[in-house]
Amino acid sequence: MTRNKKRKTAVRAAQLATGHRYIRAARELATAPAQADQAFLLKELLAECATMPPADVDWGDLEGYGPAVFESVLLRTAVPYGTVLELAGALAREGTGAQLRLESLDPLESATITAGERRFQLILSQELVYELCRQLHCPHQPVNRTIIRCSEHLADCDEKELAAMAGEWGFALHEELGRDAPHRLGGSPEADLLLKAAVAQGAFELVSTSLLQACFEDPELIDEIFWDEEEALDMRHALERERIRLQRIARDEAQRARKKAGSCLVCGTQLVGAGLHIPPQYCSRDCVPPPASAPAFSEEPPF
Repeated sequence: MTRNKKRKTAVRAAQLATGHRYIRAARELATAPAQADQAFLLKELLAECATMPPADVDWGDLEGYGPAVFESVLLRTAVPYGTVLELAGALAREGTGAQLRLESLDPLESATITAGERRFQLILSQELVYELCRQLHCPHQPVNRTIIRCSEHLADCDEKELAAMAGEWGFALHEELGRDAPHRLGGSPEADLLLKAAVAQGAFELVSTSLLQACFEDPELIDEIFWDEEEALDMRHALERERIRLQRIARDEAQRARKKAGSCLVCGTQLVGAGLHIPPQYCSRDCVPPPASAPAFSEEPPF
């Protein structure tokens, strides 16, 4: 669909929602991004979905295959009924009182909304919703439901966030694969992403310990958990193999980051390796800047 067609469709939607003349609706739509941070509730969007009649839109090449849509006043565009229901399902734990904000809009293509720290892409040409990385304006999906950032923005998490995600991912693996085959618990690419992000924060020990104890078992409790000595030994061997593998990945990642940086970002000292407890771009803990106090997610500008 051409940009002009999408623009006219969006203006018609604004006309229908407000009752204004076409020219006034077009002018108001032109200034709509400044109002995009206005909050609304999920139940208000559901009320629109339940009461608004089907709308006719020009789907261009998708004519005859486009989904049934209604003109949403809240989102200022045509929205598939099924997309709203998918969003409600994704926000089931938050409930219908979840507060939503429009982050960006491409009429008849997609809309990005935020719900607290969570971000969703609503596909407006299909009945689909994708959860996005929690980094504002990032177009990518998270690694998975447990690791809530994309691979590019994992390193932006602090050590506590990384440790929490590592523990949840390890527990998910443990639940899926069980204790009967501990050799299958190691080697996941998701664990590699988490540990590489941990290296960037100088948090290898904290994150790897969280992952290993959730994925395998706390080494101090293995003998209490397993009555069979062979099963306990298998678990210990699997845990140690994964620990060694993660250490190797972490050392390689730290070496790569040091080589890229060349010298300490603060004092200019040549980087020779200060251990995995220090971010590899710095020569010592003294040069590591304190963490910035980031504003709350909802306080970020919408565009």
